[in-house]
Amino acid sequence: MATLLQFIIIIIFICSTTTTTISATPYLSPEQQQQQPPPSSPPYNISILLNTLGFHHISVTATTTTTINSSTSSTITIFSPTDTSLQSCPYCSLPLLLLEHTVPGLYPYHLLKTLPFGAKIQTLATSSSNSPLCLTLTKTVTTDDNNNPTLFVGGVQITRPDIYNDGHVIVHGIQGYLAHLSVYSCQVEKMTSLSFPSRPTAIMRGFVKDAIVRLRMSDYTVLALLIQENVDQLTEMDSMTVFAVDDAGVFGDGHLFAANLKFHIVPNMRLTALELLNLPVDTVLPTMVAGEGVVVTVAGGGGPLTPMRINNVKVTSMNVVINDGIVVHGIAAPLPRVRRTSIGFWPDDDPMVGIHLGPTATSDY
Repeated sequence: MATLLQFIIIIIFICSTTTTTISATPYLSPEQQQQQPPPSSPPYNISILLNTLGFHHISVTATTTTTINSSTSSTITIFSPTDTSLQSCPYCSLPLLLLEHTVPGLYPYHLLKTLPFGAKIQTLATSSSNSPLCLTLTKTVTTDDNNNPTLFVGGVQITRPDIYNDGHVIVHGIQGYLAHLSVYSCQVEKMTSLSFPSRPTAIMRGFVKDAIVRLRMSDYTVLALLIQENVDQLTEMDSMTVFAVDDAGVFGDGHLFAANLKFHIVPNMRLTALELLNLPVDTVLPTMVAGEGVVVTVAGGGGPLTPMRINNVKVTSMNVVINDGIVVHGIAAPLPRVRRTSIGFWPDDDPMVGIHLGPTATSDY
């Protein structure tokens, strides 16, 4: 009897030891240790987890995103946008945005740093044609510290890496301007003009069609129609940046925008929000109008009281639509022609004269 009792005690001890060994201890960054989420194990309540970590807006949609919940029986990594970042994309679908920033498998920060520039990570999201969508990993390295690059996924910076990691779910915080992924996001051969300086017309046509569809879903249907009317000419470029007035602005005094679309397009340059904000004052950007350019009259980064201005017009929203070939930024009004004076840039009396690019300037159009 004593022998049987000892055997039972040994079995109980082994079981309890095994349970302790396999229980995962979540890793939290120092700033999160005061708000540690309650212990959990698969299946997870992703909504509660994200809300506890401070991602309140995106956590709401996690309750209805069945793909996320059904995936938590395995391992996933979530690149969660902050509430402030979500304000940069008012037309974004939050359920789709969450899927586009969730990838199967575990990608801790130390692993992400070892991945090559331009690496594609397939997400849980798919396009309307059921093709996969991918996040592209990019990085910037300073000469002072090559071992600690700044990482970006889908063009958005990872600002709070590894804020949660329990061996089943990893959460990284991201901050920046958001946009939905392109239908071509997983295709390496269609990544950027940096990799492929001369794009075939068919590839650019795909980017243009993607932009048209997304513009029609937002408040830029007039721009979508204008692009459609000029599709043959626009698809001859490798990339482009468009400064656009929304539908409400066009139906006000924005007829000048429709009449001068080419003056609002920077050819063969894809300036994302981050790149645009980094442009210094007096930077002149070429346009599709031969010999004419637009100028950065107020640089970015000044906050809501001193927003960025192009030709003295406020840039109201950035990355309204973005894919690997086209980016559209919203502006408050059509861009006027301006001229440089000793006290700044002023509207030009001749509406057909813009910033002159010089006698050696060239344009494809």
